[in-house]
Amino acid sequence: MKRKRKLWLLSLLIGSLALIPAGGCAYADGLEAETGPGIDLWQKHRMNLHAADENDFSDLFTGVKNGEDVPLPQGYTFSEVGTYSYDDLSADLNKLKTDYPEMALDSLGKTADGRELYHVVVGNPNAKHKILVHAGIHAREYIVSQVAMREIGSLLKMQREDSKYGGKSMKSMLQNCAVHFVPMADPDGIAIVQGGLGCIGSEALRTSIQQMMEKDKVTDREKYYKTWKSNARGVNLNKNFDANWQDTNDRKGYPSKDEYKGEAAESEIESKALADLTRKEHFDQTISYHTQGKVIYWYFGEGSYVKSARRLAEVVKRNSDYAVSDYYVPNEAGGFKDWAEQKLNIPSVTIECGIGTSPVPEEQIKEIWDGQKGILPDLLYSYS
Repeated sequence: MKRKRKLWLLSLLIGSLALIPAGGCAYADGLEAETGPGIDLWQKHRMNLHAADENDFSDLFTGVKNGEDVPLPQGYTFSEVGTYSYDDLSADLNKLKTDYPEMALDSLGKTADGRELYHVVVGNPNAKHKILVHAGIHAREYIVSQVAMREIGSLLKMQREDSKYGGKSMKSMLQNCAVHFVPMADPDGIAIVQGGLGCIGSEALRTSIQQMMEKDKVTDREKYYKTWKSNARGVNLNKNFDANWQDTNDRKGYPSKDEYKGEAAESEIESKALADLTRKEHFDQTISYHTQGKVIYWYFGEGSYVKSARRLAEVVKRNSDYAVSDYYVPNEAGGFKDWAEQKLNIPSVTIECGIGTSPVPEEQIKEIWDGQKGILPDLLYSYS
């Protein structure tokens, strides 16, 4: 019997590792873990031990396979393939607001370089249940902002047409559970990745970024911009939340393109705006979109959130076929998911979309979308 159990556990481990690309990367919240020769994969992406005795998840599923009933609205830039910018997002949001006036659109504030931190609500703002989706908090991972925008468009279309999902009315489901979106949480950083220093309007910020490059001894400026992960102030926003922030290793200790955790937790406009929204709305669940590795992270130490977070991860897994990981290192923290679970006990997941290196090839948007489009309808169904 013991031998059978060992073989079963081994098969689970092999199955989960098979979804992690050899020689590629997979990111945990606040962590970029390289995988390849000499790296202990058991340590980096260990088997999801919580799955071994998890209850049956059959009640979570709608009978709709991989979101096959979810439409992709046309006539918007987010429906196309290509570099998706802040200007594209702004134009798409304005067009959506015209086409679907029932969509709530506001701003959580302006970034250091004057860009809006857009906030969208699809469904009843006073609903009993609320879900938060945010994307683009890491600049070079901008493709996931396009995913979030596709989710907004598809839910609006299904709500308007009162489409049925799993036999239930989408309009009714969105009356009971609203979905909040912050589709581009780091627009300044994304502008740097896509257009370099010339896309930053503030002279003070440009000077600061040039000083970062000098300190980092940059020889290839184009590559430096392309792999930028931080906001325009050189802070990695997903290390700037108050979850073991004091003990979090930022590897540099000064503003840079990727690792700096900031002067204090929530020191940045973007992270504080996201945290303030979360504290205000008391979300039932949160989803953080990142790239890459096709991995779902859901665990940040023991707490009352654990069972619900594991169930949330299962919904994502069933749609995307991504690996579920409970990888957790207390001093590799400061992420939004980490904070939401540790401080507020909100079941949360980080979804690492696509494969390769970030920015992932824009052609991957179709495959990424196919694995994500059914997640929110499934969650709405579970609250109906």
